[in-house]
This record gives sequence, structure tokens and C-alpha cells, in this order.
Amino acid sequence: MQDNVHRYFATTVGLITTDGKHGRNVMAAEWTMQVSYEPMLIAIFIHDSPTLWNIRDSGSFGVNIASDDQAELVNIAGGYSGTEVDKLGIPGTFETYDGKLVPVIKGCALNAECCVRSVQEMGDHVMIVGEAEAAAFDGKKSPLVYTRGNYRRIAGKLPSGRRVVRVAPSTFDAFKTMSGGQFVLKCAAALAEKDGKVLVAKFGRSWMAPAVAVERGHSYEAALTKHLASIGVRAGVQGIVKLERLMLKSKGRALRANFVVYKCRAKGGEEGRWVTRLPRNTVLRSLFKKA
Repeated sequence: MQDNVHRYFATTVGLITTDGKHGRNVMAAEWTMQVSYEPMLIAIFIHDSPTLWNIRDSGSFGVNIASDDQAELVNIAGGYSGTEVDKLGIPGTFETYDGKLVPVIKGCALNAECCVRSVQEMGDHVMIVGEAEAAAFDGKKSPLVYTRGNYRRIAGKLPSGRRVVRVAPSTFDAFKTMSGGQFVLKCAAALAEKDGKVLVAKFGRSWMAPAVAVERGHSYEAALTKHLASIGVRAGVQGIVKLERLMLKSKGRALRANFVVYKCRAKGGEEGRWVTRLPRNTVLRSLFKKA
């Protein structure tokens, strides 16, 4: 491996707070991450240190994700050991308040107080996984980023790459219902053609390419084949034409939608509406647009 390859990861920085037999303490942990939504589990990776001793003693720790105006605090927390200096006691540095379990640092992007669920040696570090008993964030703060040996700020949000498609309220409602409450509507859609005509199906008050929402972990091709049969269409699914990522918008509402579009071959005798000109449906036209 190349020298210093580890420097090319990009991470946030956790200020890990503890309180135990070895006193109140804070350390900087670059390797800090959430590993589960429900329950909310957070993992930290640390060396043998007063922080680890406190965690083993008390069974709790705090994760304070440093904001981008706290680089100097990170330097202090990471530059000294708790056996050397009472870091939380240095005037004019860390502002804290007493949480339910441990000291909590003010001014961070996120604060979480955790109870230990697992301790395991991982290579040259100890992995500690804790379940958050309390957590809060400051939406006005951005997390500090560490990469290539330097602290950096988040420059800004990147474009999503989704094509914005504006739809009628009734069409939006139909897509929203189709999503089943999911954050992103994920569908398989059919581009079936024969004799210069394309197949469309009724969708709300308009017409669409035959499409079906697909459950996580299920085959898109199989789901589409089953859906076509259910609406009386005999068409073989041949392969993926493209992936169309859209942002559907209607009167202040928005829904992310991903369509895996399949080319289908008509087998004859199928039902459905075959048209030579596409109906006025912006989503339908996006799906038929060449990749």
C-alpha cells in the first residue's frame, strides 16, 4: 500500500467526554461514526487511555461532533493525555454543562450521551459501541472535516443530479401514494414498443409507462414482469435501458423518484393502450427520452 494512504479518508471529529475514577476528561477521536438508526448506536475507536479507563469504569461516554469553528479545541483535546492535563479545566477553552451521563461540550454540531453496548479490540484500536440515551444537534453549525492531515470546512451542497419534473397535483398525489411513504419512490418502468407505437397505462388522471414500485431486496425485472401480467400485458422484459432519477415537484411539494427503465418486447394479444404520440405527461416523456 502507498505510504500515508490512511490520510486520504475524510472524517468528522468526535470530542469524546467521560467522567469516572480517572476524572472528567475529553479526547479527540477521528474515527467516530453512527452504525445504527434504531436504536441509535455510535461507535468510537480509541487507544488504551484515561478515556477508555473511564468508559470501562462508568459504562458511558459522550460524543460531541466538533463544529468547524472548534479546530483549536480538537487540537487541545488530541494534543494532551488526561494523565498529563485536566483538559476540561483549562480556562477559556471548553464550555461544558452536565448531561444525564457525562459532561457535554457546548458549540458542537451534535451532542450524544451513550451507554456502552459493546467493547472489542480491533487491530491497534479498541472499538466501543454505545447506544445514545440523549442526543441533540445545532442546525446552524457545520461539522469539522479532517482529511489529508488538515481540518477543512464543508464547502456547500452539491447538485443532486436529478432532473426536476413538474407535475399536476393529482399526478403528484398518485406518485406519493405509490411511494408508500418512502423517502424515495423506487420503480421499475416498461418501455414496450411495437409497430411504431408505445404502450401506456392509466395513472391517476393521466397516462404513464407501465410502472410498479419495487420493495427493497426484490428483483426489479421480476416485479415488472409480474406487474405487466397483472394488467393484461404480454411483453417480455429484455434489459435495462437506463436509470432515470427525477425530482417530482408540485405546488411546493417534492418527491424523489428513481425509475429503472426496461425495454420490453410485445408478445402479441396484449391489452392496454398503444399510441403513436406520447400523452402530455412530463414524467412519461422523461422516461422515453433517450439516455
